[in-house]
Amino acid sequence: MVTQRKSRLERLENVPPLSTWPTIADSILNEKNRERFQNRSTAVKMYVEGYPVMEIAKVTGISRSALGKFADRCLETANDGKIMGFRALIPNLPQKLYHRVAEITHKYPEAQGGLSGAFRKTLEQFPDIEEKLVKLIRKINNPDHNVHEKKIGATTIWREFIKLLKEKGVGPTQWPFNTKHLGRKTLQRFLNETLDETFARSITTREERAAVAHLAVGTGYAPLLRFEEPYDCVEIDAFCINAFFSAEFETPEGTTTAVQLERIWLIAMIEAVSSAVLAYNTVYRSEVSAEDVLRVIRKAINPPERLELTIPGLVYPKNGGLPNEIFPECEGAAWNALLLDGALAHLAQAIHVRARKTIGFEINWGPVGHFERRPNIERLFSDISSAIFLRMPSTTGSHPHKGRAKDAQENSVSYKILAEEVEQLLAVHMAQHNVTPSEGISYNSPLDVLHYYINKKSDHFVIRHLPARSGSGAISFPILLTPTVRGGRNSGRRPYVEIDRVHYTNPVLAQTAGLIGKKLTVEMNEDDWRYGKAFLENGAELGIIKAGGRWCQTKHSRKTRKLINSLVAKRELVITSIDDPIHVYLNYLSIKKNKSGSSNNKPLLTPRNATEATRVSSESGLPRKIVNKKNTQSPLVSSIDELYLSRPSAIAGPMPDLNALLAKKTQK
Repeated sequence: MVTQRKSRLERLENVPPLSTWPTIADSILNEKNRERFQNRSTAVKMYVEGYPVMEIAKVTGISRSALGKFADRCLETANDGKIMGFRALIPNLPQKLYHRVAEITHKYPEAQGGLSGAFRKTLEQFPDIEEKLVKLIRKINNPDHNVHEKKIGATTIWREFIKLLKEKGVGPTQWPFNTKHLGRKTLQRFLNETLDETFARSITTREERAAVAHLAVGTGYAPLLRFEEPYDCVEIDAFCINAFFSAEFETPEGTTTAVQLERIWLIAMIEAVSSAVLAYNTVYRSEVSAEDVLRVIRKAINPPERLELTIPGLVYPKNGGLPNEIFPECEGAAWNALLLDGALAHLAQAIHVRARKTIGFEINWGPVGHFERRPNIERLFSDISSAIFLRMPSTTGSHPHKGRAKDAQENSVSYKILAEEVEQLLAVHMAQHNVTPSEGISYNSPLDVLHYYINKKSDHFVIRHLPARSGSGAISFPILLTPTVRGGRNSGRRPYVEIDRVHYTNPVLAQTAGLIGKKLTVEMNEDDWRYGKAFLENGAELGIIKAGGRWCQTKHSRKTRKLINSLVAKRELVITSIDDPIHVYLNYLSIKKNKSGSSNNKPLLTPRNATEATRVSSESGLPRKIVNKKNTQSPLVSSIDELYLSRPSAIAGPMPDLNALLAKKTQK
């Protein structure tokens, strides 16, 4: 009796309270098993609470020998890391894996049965084989396999198993060589069981990026970042539109024609709590730049500019639009945190220095490929793709081998699927999204959620606005440059500064020789590189400085300036003092080409040039025109050699031989 009580004390020394033990829903058991489970659970409870063993046996009918076994089973650790608890008392619950005791005897391949546990017994006989197979499945490096397959299959595992058995000397009369399929199905089950034991590792080492990203959600743990009110956080991401589009160009004959563009990008900003779209922008470039992201931020913070619809029958939904179009309180509203895709990390400096310091928000750069950190923006892109782009005859599909339309590129031209009209479809879709009820926000629309918080009679929620600014009130994120003032009396040049190979000055700077050799701070607007606001070293404003020559005529961005300068440096483009650089560049992009091997003479631009020409045209306001190089009013000079060949010579004939002339003069 003393021994039994001592054994109980040792067993229950660190037992957790019964109220924390995992239990089961005994109501789903049949009547017989439910009665057996209730007797067992009652017996274990009385055992833990200290009742005498004889009394427990009298009440529940559980014998003295079985009582200790039930208690030990309840205290064992389960696969979930907890104790088994009352789950261990389920009737007919297997307590351990089947272990074959009998030797594996000879068996004909067509004979049935008699091989239960043969695979496990073989692995017990050769434990190093199981270790090697597990390392192959889980991609664990070992001396024999330093490079693993991307996703090893059951057939490969089975072949490796057969090879290892042969190396161990397993004969043809032994398992699995005495079976019809040589244990192939058994190895398939072993592969799946091994993968199920380490679910997270099997996903990260074998599956695609989308599956790996989903692994981070649904863990049962609350996220570290939680946002409870509007404008606590916004999400920004870029989406490469999965369709081809075209743009209309005016031909040399005065008609219009559609030209295929490269695939373009969509950048959007969405509010995390209400899932309302705050701003968006289409990008006519092969890659997204920092200025494209900043442009979306400016659109969200500045007064709204609604796109005019020209497609017949296309209208904005009633009371629909972007928040700063619907609610005056949302005009100029600032946010507290910004979630960005880790793939845009190379844009960190521009966004951190220029946007964050102006508006005042925190930036959270998510890891590359983990779209689940920005679920609202990813869901928006998925909806737009399904509702608009995947339905077009020029769609590229949702996957390289799924959904691509036949002759997608040609259809963008033949059906005139214009990018400008697609922008109108996007504008209406964004407005419709903001007035569409969603299950995720209790079947309210994003604008309904914002309306509730804005009109809520509480002092807790206050939308943060930036201080009022003079002038137009628009907020920009200028680029700060510090050029040195050049010029001098000896050269006779008035003071100026040089920015991207162009001289800038104004009447005040041109008269102030005392600034020569000193640095100015210049605020430049990326969208209009013609002007800048200059400041002295002490911070005093010097005024607006203007680009010299023809660079001040047509609006252009810094990107356009740099591309033109690059072409000039490569001798692919020549700009004279009387040429407008933007006109020359747009003509350079729009030179008429013919389809090789085609009988007709239709004008054609390369998709890359057409996309760049569309961007420059939208930026500068110049029309898109296809240039016939042979019949232009002002000849287009595309190289230095052509420039010299096109200039008339000042001498009527060829240059005389000066050596011959000097020789004749000497003879005389």
